[in-house]
Amino acid sequence: MSDYSQPRFLEWGPGKTARGRARLPESRRRDRPQLSCSLCRQRKLRCDRQQPCGSCSHRGLGPSCTYVSRPPGGVQRQPTVQERIQQLESLVVELMQKTSADNSGCQERWNSDTPGTLESFSLHPNTDHATPVSSDANIDMPETPSLSASDGGSLHFTGSGTNYVNNAHWAAILDKIADLRDHFEQEEMQARYHLPDDETFIPQRTGPQLLYGCAKLASKEELLAALPARTVVDRLVSRYFNSFDMSPAVLNSAQFLKEYEELWNDPSKVPVIWLGLLYTIMCLATQFQKFRLDPTFESSTMDPSAERDLQRMVETFREKIVQCLIHGDYAKGGPYVLETLMLYIAVELFLRSDAEIGIWILLGTIVQLAMHMGYHRDPKHFKISPFAAEMRKRVWTTVVELDLGISTQMGLPRLIKHWQTDTGEPLNLYDNDFNQATTKMPCARLETEITPMLYRLVKARMVTVIGIIWDFSTDTSRPYTYAEIMKMNSMLHDTHRSIPLCLQWRSMAHCIMDSPQIIMQKVFLEIMFHRARIMLHQGYLHNSQIKSRPSHSQQECIDAALKLLEHQHVLQEETQPFCRLYQERWRVSSLVNHDFLLATSVLCSYLQQARSSQDEADDPSLVETIWTCLEKTYDIWHCSSSSSNEARKAAKALSVVLGTRNTSCSKHSEDLSSLEQLSRPNEHTDYSQEGES
Repeated sequence: MSDYSQPRFLEWGPGKTARGRARLPESRRRDRPQLSCSLCRQRKLRCDRQQPCGSCSHRGLGPSCTYVSRPPGGVQRQPTVQERIQQLESLVVELMQKTSADNSGCQERWNSDTPGTLESFSLHPNTDHATPVSSDANIDMPETPSLSASDGGSLHFTGSGTNYVNNAHWAAILDKIADLRDHFEQEEMQARYHLPDDETFIPQRTGPQLLYGCAKLASKEELLAALPARTVVDRLVSRYFNSFDMSPAVLNSAQFLKEYEELWNDPSKVPVIWLGLLYTIMCLATQFQKFRLDPTFESSTMDPSAERDLQRMVETFREKIVQCLIHGDYAKGGPYVLETLMLYIAVELFLRSDAEIGIWILLGTIVQLAMHMGYHRDPKHFKISPFAAEMRKRVWTTVVELDLGISTQMGLPRLIKHWQTDTGEPLNLYDNDFNQATTKMPCARLETEITPMLYRLVKARMVTVIGIIWDFSTDTSRPYTYAEIMKMNSMLHDTHRSIPLCLQWRSMAHCIMDSPQIIMQKVFLEIMFHRARIMLHQGYLHNSQIKSRPSHSQQECIDAALKLLEHQHVLQEETQPFCRLYQERWRVSSLVNHDFLLATSVLCSYLQQARSSQDEADDPSLVETIWTCLEKTYDIWHCSSSSSNEARKAAKALSVVLGTRNTSCSKHSEDLSSLEQLSRPNEHTDYSQEGES
């Protein structure tokens, strides 16, 4: 057999057929048309050429029954991808118009049938009952809904399927800008067909390892043997509890230290899931340590392997986490499972510079397990000890926070709705204020005292309001009125004003006596607030209802976007070597950068509208402020574009927008080949210098 197969193998190559004959030129080839469906042809089965064919229908493969037809050569030109996209766009517009007409007839019925969820919400700290909130009296209330079911977001077709994001997502906002949409079409085509690009990128990591399992399972003995020496573990545990804001919301430090001592006294009695919890703590601490290397040490060439060693430790610990979860059969729930998964998702988040759908899928597992274990119901309904009840409240609050943060990053509806849970707010207490022997919980500490839980509590209140706003933003069942928007606006501003003075942001100059961790907490609360303002009002960014001046919603949206980018500029400056937040720069994760991307896209969209409409009501000083802000932001995204595809897309979008600054409206639809040149890295213009000249 080898005598015949070997020559055939050697003759295989370009210009040769499978049997070694020279392949005819394209113009002279007369390949037989493929009449059978793809599955029957692959299996060498008889095909009746129906749709679906009988063979596929019999096997339950009807939806996968497809036919491949070859276009007749030289007879007619195939439509280009651009023509097909334009055809699809016209169909979508026609469908949206039809849907809008249908919805207008049903709007009155929806408004009467849908419960007024906003009427039951007014968030005030330390209150169990909600009271209605009145809308602002001085704001004009147009009857036109802000968003309707016909505002369908953005759907991208890729080689692996389709990707959807909500209309409030930064990528969907950029897609609405005609220049940018056309500019990115070629890039998407390159990605789909794997065409070479000019830039070199750091390869993206795969999804969370837990979703795919691990190459090698491990026994409990192997997992214990893989632990580093106690001195090393002690340092990592200390680093974790002194660095991570989320730690008090997941673990009680006093209880953990008690269990930690039991590990070293008798390792065989430690549950394998608890061992996975320890590995997540060590993995996070190692990730934090990578950012705490001294700047002079990082730039030194004396020991370039230090960071690589830390990265290898992260990968090793990450593998052990997955092995522990699988060994402990995490899908059944139980002690330490939820806490381990929550810290594990933090590990995966910090490993990535961009949004990852696998993180959202992993989040779904966490939410389902939490509900299966009853965390979404208040512990007062059950016979649970005060200690366990308080920790369940802390854990559930963090699950809700993760749900909102990751869902908004993905541009998808969140998994937990506010009407599905009644779990109360945890107390503002130190971990040492209560333990497993506590029979009655002590009174909460005053919110003038900064405890490790205070930031978590304040953030949880913001999350509750922003969650309602995001639910309305992703609601496809009915439109909502401007009066409802202003009710949510009042709720948001009331919650923002209720932030304790010790966590309120004013400026870096007012944070001289604050620790870097407290500064970051203040900034992040502000970022959450301004992000929610954009979520709420971006539907009116291009629909000013007051012709004599910009609408209130437009002002809110633009101001929030500018404030967000101001925070981006502050963080960029203060996280440089030898600056105050340098060792805290790990906190600026992809979740935070998503908010800056949202602000960038909003301002780009506004400038596009201002340039095309030439509205005299547009404030020239405001437009100039936006230009200056985006020029600084461009430099930030451009510096990050080698490690983040999202930053790269933002940088290219800004290069297009900033490159059209001096272009008149009459040239608005000119050939975009010049924009392609602007997007190439070796031809980038220093727009900050251009703005100063």
